[in-house]
Amino acid sequence: MAHFIKLHPHYLMLVRNQAETYDGKLSFSVEQYGLVVNNFVFNLTLTPPNEHYEHWRFICEEPGQLNVPNFVLFLKSIEHHIFVNMKFSPHEALEAAAEPKKGIMKLLSPKKEPFRLYFKDMFFDINASGLKHKDD
Repeated sequence: MAHFIKLHPHYLMLVRNQAETYDGKLSFSVEQYGLVVNNFVFNLTLTPPNEHYEHWRFICEEPGQLNVPNFVLFLKSIEHHIFVNMKFSPHEALEAAAEPKKGIMKLLSPKKEPFRLYFKDMFFDINASGLKHKDD
């Protein structure tokens, strides 16, 4: 049953909700026996570290709504990769994205855009229960 189901994350989009929380959307594809179903988008809330957790966490209303085996483990693997391995900070990312553009670009796009963190050549193998790079 090797490679029965793989989840391929595309990006995590973040928008500041309140001072310490962010709304996010996780985009991914599901592959089963080589058939790929693209462009699922899942809503998340990001909560900051606190006395119980050392790093940011994903909170989602209904992780089982997609009916994908081990989807919660997929979310935990992405969470660990982003916040522990990459040491990603939503605050820093959104501040950098909000820096004013120069010249004509400043005039053409005065609104704030959401921040997107892209995942290149990564997948989550349900059978191996881990996030991997395609080169591994």
